[in-house]
Amino acid sequence: MFTRALRTSNLIIHSLGVPTLAHRMSSTVATKQKHEWIVILPDNVGVLSKRMEVRPDHLEALTRSVESGFWKLGGAMLEEIPGEGEGPKIRGSVMLALANSREEVLKALQDDIYYKSGVWDWDQLQIHPFRSAFRQAL
Repeated sequence: MFTRALRTSNLIIHSLGVPTLAHRMSSTVATKQKHEWIVILPDNVGVLSKRMEVRPDHLEALTRSVESGFWKLGGAMLEEIPGEGEGPKIRGSVMLALANSREEVLKALQDDIYYKSGVWDWDQLQIHPFRSAFRQAL
């Protein structure tokens, strides 16, 4: 099966379709198919100051992999919605990758400064195969 995307304004809805002969022929010469992977990675306790210290390096290092399409979504997972005048209470990261394998996602995470500096609680790492049903631009 393949995924067909319908674009309506900024909303993309993916629906499963029956592969055509042309699709079957083209898929035989294509490289390994990439899949979406949702990553949920809590922070270690008490690392907010370390997270904020290395954040500029984290964001700069992500630029190339975001531009290449590896990372599709990423951001801070919050304890709660901040009140007026409050900073966010960050509890970890959530990301969406487009990769060939779970191992490819693991490698990208291990190259990240949040991993190397001990921000992320690696024992709580979750990586799940994921299939978007829809996406809407912010």
